[in-house]
Amino acid sequence: MENKVAVITGGSSGAGEALAYKFSSEGFDIVIGGTNPKRLRNVQSNILKIGSKCEYIVHDISANKDVKKMIDLTIKSFGRIDVLICNAGISYRSIFEYVNIDVFEKLFKINFFGSVYSVKHSIPYLIKSKGSIIAISSLNGFIATPTRSAYVSSKHAMQGFFDSLRLELKTKDVHVMVASPGYFSSNFRKNTLKSDGNREGESSRDEKGMITSEDVANRIYLGYKNKKRDLIFTFRGKLAHLIKNWFPKLSDRLSYNEILNERESLLRGY
Repeated sequence: MENKVAVITGGSSGAGEALAYKFSSEGFDIVIGGTNPKRLRNVQSNILKIGSKCEYIVHDISANKDVKKMIDLTIKSFGRIDVLICNAGISYRSIFEYVNIDVFEKLFKINFFGSVYSVKHSIPYLIKSKGSIIAISSLNGFIATPTRSAYVSSKHAMQGFFDSLRLELKTKDVHVMVASPGYFSSNFRKNTLKSDGNREGESSRDEKGMITSEDVANRIYLGYKNKKRDLIFTFRGKLAHLIKNWFPKLSDRLSYNEILNERESLLRGY
């Protein structure tokens, strides 16, 4: 019996890497995409040691033709797609007044259109396999925070896209789940873009005590197995979602104060 196949964008580090290991340990063959060939080869090597097959592609998730190459590689190598995990993403931290608009557009191309391209090229195969689409979003998909306008709006767009897609695929038996992990320990924030497009290089938050990428991967796999619609991590995340829906002004105040009090907050003095 042939293994099921999972395609994971942004699969060379953080949650994407952890998801690649988790799904391979559950008997999936894996295809990962990313921009760092050394890291991709390392993940591939580790998956082969687990006992699953793995292919990787170095590509630009914001380029439609590159994403198509990833799906073409998957079908050429394995002939099927059972799970698509839209994980690739990047964050930014800037006062909108000061941001270079090219940086804003870059976030949308990676976070939103990267997912759109991935779904577009894989959807015929997911319908055939009655598979699953898993979007790795954020609490910022439904809760706004200041100094993250590009990231927040890209995640709101993701949430809307996948909610709409879920309804369209209802009669096709394709499962669509949006996972919103909240804060977890990874290299994600170290790669956060500043207003000029350069990377921050270090996290603006104390990551001690945060859940790990492995925790995130385990919970997402369990959500996939249980055919969850939405997956909101931690009691704090669920409470924030509740407050946003029922007490929006309080939610705004809490979000503002949280960013105001972070290390080197951009709100101070603005």
